[in-house]
Amino acid sequence: MSIAPEPDVEVRMRLFRPASLLLFGVLVVAVIFAVAWQYGWHGRLAFSESAGDARAQIQSAALMLQSGQYRAAEEQLAPILKNPKNPLYRQAKLLQWRIARTQALAIPPQSPARQRAEAGLLPLLDGLLQLGGWTPPELRSLAKDAFAVGAYRLSAKFWIAAAKADPSFSMQGQWQAAKALAAGGDAAAAGQILLDLAAKTPDPARQKALLFQGGQWLQGGAGAAVALTRCQVLLARRPELWQDRQVVLFMSRLAMAAGQPALAAQWLHSELLRPEQAGKSS
Repeated sequence: MSIAPEPDVEVRMRLFRPASLLLFGVLVVAVIFAVAWQYGWHGRLAFSESAGDARAQIQSAALMLQSGQYRAAEEQLAPILKNPKNPLYRQAKLLQWRIARTQALAIPPQSPARQRAEAGLLPLLDGLLQLGGWTPPELRSLAKDAFAVGAYRLSAKFWIAAAKADPSFSMQGQWQAAKALAAGGDAAAAGQILLDLAAKTPDPARQKALLFQGGQWLQGGAGAAVALTRCQVLLARRPELWQDRQVVLFMSRLAMAAGQPALAAQWLHSELLRPEQAGKSS
C-alpha cells in the first residue's frame, strides 16, 4: 500500500513551505498597501481618515454652515485640520475661515460679542495669508472678506498678493490695497502706492487722478511737506504733467500748505506766463 501523500495534500504542504509563506505574505502586504494608497495614505505610518472621508467631511461641514450649525461644521473639519499634509487641508482651512466669518457676522453689530468674534478672525486670516498658494480669485475674495471685518492691513496684503499673482490685475489690485490702507488709518502708505502707480501708468488722465488722490492721502497721513517732496519726485519722472494747469494749481496749494509760498508763487507765475492754450488742462 502506497504511503505517498495525495495530490491535494501535497499541494497544501507546498503552500505552507517557508518560501511560499513569504511570497504569500508579500502579496498580502502589496494588496493592503495598494488599497491604502488609493484611499489616502501616502507613506505616513499612521492615518485616521481617507481622502474619501475627508471629502465627505468637507461636504458635510459646508451643508452645516448653510444651516447655521457652526459648531458641528467645525467638528467635521477638525480631523482634516490636524494634518497639514492632507490633500484637502487647504480646502478645509478656507472653509474654516468661512464658518468663523459667517458666525461672527451673525452677531449683532456694535456688541461686545461681535467685537470679540471679529478679533478672533484675525489669526485665521493671517494664517491663510501665511499659507500662501491661493489662486487670484481666492486672494481677491479673502481681501474683500478682510475689509468687511475691519482687517484693513490684511486686506491690503491680500490685494497686493492678488496683484502679484495676476499681472493683468496689478494696477487694480494695488489701488484696492491703497484704499484698504487708507481705511485702516495708514493714509501715508496708501498715498505712496498711488504715486508709484502714477509713475507706471501711461494714461495721462489716470496719472493726474492718482497724483491728486495720492498727494492728498500723503498730506493727511505724513504732512504737507512730505507730500510735496514725493509729488515732486513723481513730476520729475512725469514732467509732461506740468503742462496741466490743474496740476500746477494742486502743487501750488500743496507748497503753500508745506510753508513754501515762494515755491508756490514761482509755479503760479510760470503758469501765468504761458500761453492760454498751453495752460489748459488736458
